[in-house]
Amino acid sequence: MSIETKKGEDGLLVITLADPERRNPIGHAARQALGRALSEAASDDSVRAVVLTGAGGHFSAGGDIRDQGERSLAAHRERFAVISDLVTRMARFPKPLVAAVEGWAAGGGFALAMACPLVVASHDARFVAGFTKIALMPDMGLLSTLPARIGAAKARRLVLSNSVVAAPEAQPLGIVDELAEAGDALRVASGLALQDAEAPALARQAIIDWFARDLAAALEYEQAMQPILLNSADAAEGRAAFKEKRKPQFRGC
Repeated sequence: MSIETKKGEDGLLVITLADPERRNPIGHAARQALGRALSEAASDDSVRAVVLTGAGGHFSAGGDIRDQGERSLAAHRERFAVISDLVTRMARFPKPLVAAVEGWAAGGGFALAMACPLVVASHDARFVAGFTKIALMPDMGLLSTLPARIGAAKARRLVLSNSVVAAPEAQPLGIVDELAEAGDALRVASGLALQDAEAPALARQAIIDWFARDLAAALEYEQAMQPILLNSADAAEGRAAFKEKRKPQFRGC
């Protein structure tokens, strides 16, 4: 999957997840590319703010299931080190970082949006956790970022039930900060990002860091647990059922 970047004269950098035929899955290579793009943006004084969006009418369908096969625990945990770096960088980004969500934000795509301090979604956007459908727990920091937005009880219910949350419902819950008309999320997000760039940078960073204070524990937990789940028989069955478009038969092992 490619990551496309475009910087405007106003100092706004738009980063686009660009694999629209597959609804922009966020696999290992994409996470690495996104991390590099954000690192460059953080150190580029000409970049005032960043908007993260997806191509083709969707934000991201989540993790790339073709990239989730069985590996050694050490290999899995090394990959989760990349995730930890990316999500921490996003949650504590030194410049305004806004997600512009159209269409689906599912699984890892949902988590990716929640790692952004601000989320703009079009009225037809949809959010779903979806991890347990393939016998996994949420990752990419969602165990921290979602309850930080909507509270622990509601977050637990959404994660376990895999309920689809439409954008108009997501806003009062706290998942979405601003709504936009269909096709207009990027424009609205861009305006908010540049508006936030007017805030005093040091004070803004102190506030952002405070609200991300509990993220490290969630990332450490998922780095320990998710590799075990990825190698489980249930996860293998979940991947097979997804590919074969059937209901999985989980056995708890």
